[in-house]
Amino acid sequence: MFLYLPFIIDLQYMEGSNINDAIIIIGINNSPFVTGVVLANASMDIALHDTLPLIVINSLTLKPTRTLSRQQLDAFTVGLIDGDGSLQVNHWRSKLLQFRLVVKLSDKPLNNEMLHLLASTYGGTVKRGKDNRTSYVQWIINDQKTFLRTIIPLLNEYPPLTTRMRLQFEFFKKFIHNQNVDLYFQERGVKYSNRESITPLFTVSPSYFENWLAGFIESEGSFSNRTVGTSTFSIAQNHDRYLIEAIRNFYEVNHLAISTKMGKVSGYPLYELSVGSAIGINRVISHCASLLQGYKYHQLAEFVIKSKSFKNRAKEFFN
Repeated sequence: MFLYLPFIIDLQYMEGSNINDAIIIIGINNSPFVTGVVLANASMDIALHDTLPLIVINSLTLKPTRTLSRQQLDAFTVGLIDGDGSLQVNHWRSKLLQFRLVVKLSDKPLNNEMLHLLASTYGGTVKRGKDNRTSYVQWIINDQKTFLRTIIPLLNEYPPLTTRMRLQFEFFKKFIHNQNVDLYFQERGVKYSNRESITPLFTVSPSYFENWLAGFIESEGSFSNRTVGTSTFSIAQNHDRYLIEAIRNFYEVNHLAISTKMGKVSGYPLYELSVGSAIGINRVISHCASLLQGYKYHQLAEFVIKSKSFKNRAKEFFN
């Protein structure tokens, strides 16, 4: 059981405006009130982490997520985009090109607050909605100036580590700088055609891998307590076996096999790593405890408190 008290945090600003200036609104029982104007990104980080919703799991109060440095947050954000992001180039009536970033997550505890933090840092808006009765929250950027000011420099400095997002980004960059509609129609169907030739994207993990991986786990990782058998951490990815191998190496569990499945609908290979040993999971906890920002932080805390093997680490997550 967990209790999610009804505090609502919202950031209100216009996309394309100065993202250093925003109003934080905290609502209690759906009655918002303005608490003040934040005038710098550093202050924004502090304000957000100081006013996160109070979450209680098994009668214990969950500690707020840790405040990341800008360098950590940059790599983390790329990892999240690699996992659940979509960089889109669309056309309007075959006359104009439109550009869009969407990061869409289940509307579970802390995901909304995490995406608001990213919007406050890089621009864009955060919206909630429902798909087939499933609630979601998404971070959206539509403004070309915002892309040129924050997102493209971010992805240039910390290149995406999945082939899917790397190819999306190259296609996106090409057309935001050269908005040739005819060429767009010629090339939009083949943007993934050279995936094999660029795989693997790396053989030695880049310097930002540790922080990138935390963001990727927010998208693709899972902590599972089992009533029968071993509790596990698992993570999977289509196409990119080299990425799952890098994660296995990072956690020093090279003895574990990587399972391969074929998607029934997509037909794409899915590579999965599952960690069940106490040593391996303790390494995952040590890595993730100070870096996770969204629902996976909540899931990991619940995993720890419900597990006999890792309950001694509860003080890292609960007051």
